[in-house]
Amino acid sequence: MRAPVNDSDLETVELSAATDAPGQRAVAALLESWARRPVPGDTISRARLLVAASEHSAYAGDARRALRLARRALATGDHVAPDTRCYVVSALLLCGHLREAVDLVEQVLRDRPAGAEVYEFLGEELARHGRHEDAAHVWTSGLFRCAGDEEGTEVLLAAMRRGRGPARAVDVREVVGAQGAVGSREVVDLRVAAVVPTQAPALD
Repeated sequence: MRAPVNDSDLETVELSAATDAPGQRAVAALLESWARRPVPGDTISRARLLVAASEHSAYAGDARRALRLARRALATGDHVAPDTRCYVVSALLLCGHLREAVDLVEQVLRDRPAGAEVYEFLGEELARHGRHEDAAHVWTSGLFRCAGDEEGTEVLLAAMRRGRGPARAVDVREVVGAQGAVGSREVVDLRVAAVVPTQAPALD
């Protein structure tokens, strides 16, 4: 029987793991084994261990395993901050299951979480995978929910600034064609100003 584990043990293992794929797979396997066989005296939940194992599997490039572990963490019924479902969303996106990921995000939003961290996490995951409109929807929902919470509002506004889509130049000829003839000075102004964020279309 192994010795009981706590948050400090988890941190030590994660920090000592090799950063290459084999090292990440090894630490994921260790954490999964701890979760599979809990012992009296453990002060860290099975869900937390499984979430950590899921994240290290993702770092190793094993998206399917990351999703399987995140779902097992959710099935325990234990809470992992900011919300255990956040890690399932992350793994779903990594696997390319966009519809299921967005559906789960909407489920979380319907529960109206009080903390800004949930909205920050989900929005950043969506933005990382190019779902900028979906990310903006999550962050905006968070701003409404966290109205009056100055710190939470600042967290979400910062996330929105970081998560803006890449800029693309607009063809000035298209702008001129849409707005009618303009003078040469106005064309120069348009050329300078006509840079807009690219946003991926939201899922229906």
